Amino acid sequence: MDANTKISRAKTRLLLDQPFWGTFTMGTPFHADDKVDTACTNGQRIKWSPSYVDTLEPAKTIFLVAHEIGHIVFKHCDPIKEIDGKPVDPEVHNMALDYVLNPILIDGNVGEMPEGGLYEPRYHGWPWIKVYRELIAMDKDERPQPQPWGGNVGNPEDDNGKPLQGSQLEQHNMDIERRVFMAAEAAKSAGKLPAGIDELITKMRRSRVDWRDVFNRFIGGEQPDDYTWRRPQKRMWFQHGVYMPSVDKVGVGDIVVAVDSSGSTGGHHREYFFGVLNQVIEDHNPASVTVITCDAEVQTVRRYEQGDIVEDMDVKGDGGTRVEPVFRYVSEENIKCNALVYLTDMGIWDFPDNKPDYPVLWVSTDPDCADAPFGETTRIQVAA
Repeated sequence: MDANTKISRAKTRLLLDQPFWGTFTMGTPFHADDKVDTACTNGQRIKWSPSYVDTLEPAKTIFLVAHEIGHIVFKHCDPIKEIDGKPVDPEVHNMALDYVLNPILIDGNVGEMPEGGLYEPRYHGWPWIKVYRELIAMDKDERPQPQPWGGNVGNPEDDNGKPLQGSQLEQHNMDIERRVFMAAEAAKSAGKLPAGIDELITKMRRSRVDWRDVFNRFIGGEQPDDYTWRRPQKRMWFQHGVYMPSVDKVGVGDIVVAVDSSGSTGGHHREYFFGVLNQVIEDHNPASVTVITCDAEVQTVRRYEQGDIVEDMDVKGDGGTRVEPVFRYVSEENIKCNALVYLTDMGIWDFPDNKPDYPVLWVSTDPDCADAPFGETTRIQVAA
């Protein structure tokens, strides 16, 4: 049996036996490419090596096809430039993705994993970012070797070969989600929805809830109730050489904004977060905003009065991610707090034992994080 026939039969077998993977596979272009060592994907198409597929048994070909499809399904090809404030290691990144993907296929009896595939029972159910952090912390001599098949994931590209960014990347991911939902419906109809896909669908539906809307609703605030001619603030409406009356809002009390400064929430996440924060503040007019940065301990505290523009304090700590010091500081220093918003990667082990008596919104930079034990959790989505 030649390589092309193996790939074709693998896709057909998936459609019959594994309707989720098979349905998604039918909408994905496959290209034979002698320049590829084994197989790889950039999230849009799959390239495979005829010489490598020639060496595989049919069951292992099925696993290889589903493995590459899995990288697309779980959006593993989205561009990532840094993790925890450091440039991403592509090899370790790909290993982490393989460690979390292979068990899903093995548990679902999808073919047979080719020799050398990465599998560690302890990583079962872990998000890939957690696996990455464990692997990158190892000495290179102690770190496992990458699996010999399936190359590093690439990034989705436009027609000119440039990585998708902004709205193009968002549209690409929306298309993936649409195909995932369709494939899941086909699998449900056959009573064969794979383990792990239910959770993925839940996360995808949750991600469609815009975190900015959650943020805006959480801060709350009253509707405009009067006009004022008070001294103009920084954002006073100025037109035709005169100050126009601004809308006087009742306001929402005193807000505390805590920012994880351990390095895991840096870059565009924080820039975007503070941009949205200022828009929400402008909309709801809190009496004050106290910004606290914290890694293992509270690092900086800055209070902003009504009408001030809140600025990011670019403080990078060397400690790990802890949140208890923030809640303790608010309590011990008697900080006025009607609500607290916490920007963090949710790599937290020290949630306070006692739930605070004010509402808390956790804004996570990790889209795969579990919900916090109290308060409301939302995930920040930022196109690279």
